[in-house]
Amino acid sequence: MKRLSRYCLAALLVLIFTDAASGLTLVVNCAPVSGPTELASAAILCPQFNLLGQTLSNISIAVSGGITGSITLTNGDNAPQTGSGTTTTGFSFGALTGFTFVNPIFSPSFTTGVQPIAAGQTITFSGLSATGNGSLGSDTTSFAPYTGAGNFTIPVSTSTFFSAGGTGGAFMASQSSQANATAVVTYTYAPPAVPEPVTLSLVGFGFVGLGLAAHKFRK
Repeated sequence: MKRLSRYCLAALLVLIFTDAASGLTLVVNCAPVSGPTELASAAILCPQFNLLGQTLSNISIAVSGGITGSITLTNGDNAPQTGSGTTTTGFSFGALTGFTFVNPIFSPSFTTGVQPIAAGQTITFSGLSATGNGSLGSDTTSFAPYTGAGNFTIPVSTSTFFSAGGTGGAFMASQSSQANATAVVTYTYAPPAVPEPVTLSLVGFGFVGLGLAAHKFRK
C-alpha cells in the first residue's frame, strides 16, 4: 500500500508541473519607412514587448522592402539600336543587440529588358518595381532593449547599382527610384504557470486517491 501511495503522489506532481503553457507568440508590425534612394539615416520603428508577467524566450525579426521607379534610355546615334537598363538596390540593416546577420539582407532589382530604340529616340519606362525580403535571425538572450512600453528602432540603408548599355554609339541612360522597408517582429513567450480547471479537478482526484490509499494502508 505504501507503493500505491507513492504512485499517486508521483502522478499528482506530474499533473502540477507539466501543465504550464509555453511557446505563445505575439506578432507586431513595425512602422514602414520610405524615401528616394539612397535611404541613409532611416529607422524602422517597432513596438517593444509589453505583456506584464510574461517571460520572453525568443525574438525573431523578418524584414522586407522594395523599390519603385523609372529608367530612361536615349539613342543619340543616327541609326537604330537596342538598349537596356537595370536598377538593383541592396538593403542593409544596422547592428541590433542579440542579433547576428550579414548585409545586404536582400537586393531587389527592376529592368527595362532589351528594348529597340529608334535613331534619336528617348524612351522612359515608368512604373517599374521590385520587392525583397529576408530575416535578421533570432535573439534568445538579450531582451532588455526590446522590452517596455515604448519602441525600438531598426536602422536601414540602401545601396543602388545602375547598369545600362546599347548596341550602338551615343547611348545614354538614367534612372530614378524610391525605396521602402518595414519589419515584422515575433515575440515568443511563456506565461506564468496557472493550473487549468481540468487540471485542478485532476489534482482534486489525486488528493482523494491519496486519502483512500492512506486510509486503506492504515487498515
